[in-house]
Amino acid sequence: MKGIRLLALVMLLEGAAPLAGQRQLVEGIVVRVNDRILTTADIRQRATERASETGKPFPQEAYLDLVQQAADELCILERAAELKLEISNDEVNAAVQQLREENHVPDDAAFESMLRGSGLTLEGLKARLRDTILIQRLIKREVGDLPITEEELRQRYQQEKDKFMIGERAHLEHIVIPVAADRSDLEARLAAARRLVAAARASGDFKALVEKEVAAGQGSGGDLGIVVIEDLRPEVRDAVVKLKAGEISDPFTSRAGIHAVQLIERIPPSPKPFEELEGQLRQQELDERYRSHINSVVTELKKRYIVETHPEFMATIK
Repeated sequence: MKGIRLLALVMLLEGAAPLAGQRQLVEGIVVRVNDRILTTADIRQRATERASETGKPFPQEAYLDLVQQAADELCILERAAELKLEISNDEVNAAVQQLREENHVPDDAAFESMLRGSGLTLEGLKARLRDTILIQRLIKREVGDLPITEEELRQRYQQEKDKFMIGERAHLEHIVIPVAADRSDLEARLAAARRLVAAARASGDFKALVEKEVAAGQGSGGDLGIVVIEDLRPEVRDAVVKLKAGEISDPFTSRAGIHAVQLIERIPPSPKPFEELEGQLRQQELDERYRSHINSVVTELKKRYIVETHPEFMATIK
């Protein structure tokens, strides 16, 4: 099971400081912004959280960006402290509850287990969430609202719609006839399936014959609706790709039993409708605009603050 996913920051900061000369260090200060510091242990913890979220090991080459993002974050937290922005315990507790709901965590024990999988304690999680909410609030204050019109989103959709293609789809009717665990009745069941397919091809009413078999308890099936062909089980996909609209496959077997399918309609690849993507496109556009604005804010903060980064200290981390 993947670890718990922290609330995403609105900013997605880019850029990184160049590597300094290589040093060997067991522990040290990797990021400093005025009096705020993050050690190698802190950066390792963030890497552990990322790995837990993605379910993949954190790559060594990604430490450079991780350190730079941490420095930008500390700059924003320092600015929030200057402005005396505060986050209440109620807000933090609400964020914890939101995480539990988003991750479908049934009870406290399961939640603690997920936290351990991410290398976190409850108090550590609350501290991270407090910083996350504070950063979001500071960004909102510094950047303000960034209105996005539907026309702008539609323009983006037209430019990027190739990214949102849906593969070839098919509208299918199907039946699955079960077979005994020892497959002793396989031939008899195949013969019954062949008779059903022959009758359906002759009558042109596969659906009615399937409904009759299902009602008699001889199988399960019906309208599968519209499905992406590539997502079908291999044996079903192999049968479907050979069919033209209206055609019925020969019976074929799988671990589930004996199948027969009718292709009602084949739908060529096409982009998802704008209406389905509008929310996603709006969030992407908003993220990019915030990133652009907040990068300029952080650049100015770094001129006023003492900022040091030492990503080379993570070079020996495995």
